[in-house]
Amino acid sequence: MVEIDLHGLTHEEVKDDLENKLLLHYNMGNFPIRVITGNSLMMKKIVSTALENLRFKKSSINTHNGSIVVVE
Repeated sequence: MVEIDLHGLTHEEVKDDLENKLLLHYNMGNFPIRVITGNSLMMKKIVSTALENLRFKKSSINTHNGSIVVVE
């Protein structure tokens, strides 16, 4: 499973770049993708918004390690 780790990135960096990274992996056929958000509620919201914009679906959210698995 491909992972995109957002640790160390600012909210603005993620807003600017995440959709492009997700589309790149989508076009390469790399699904599922685990997006590691950490425990930041704002970062999880940014990721959820990006997924909604791309019409990708979440299969699970792990609150223990702060990750979201994107399935399609």
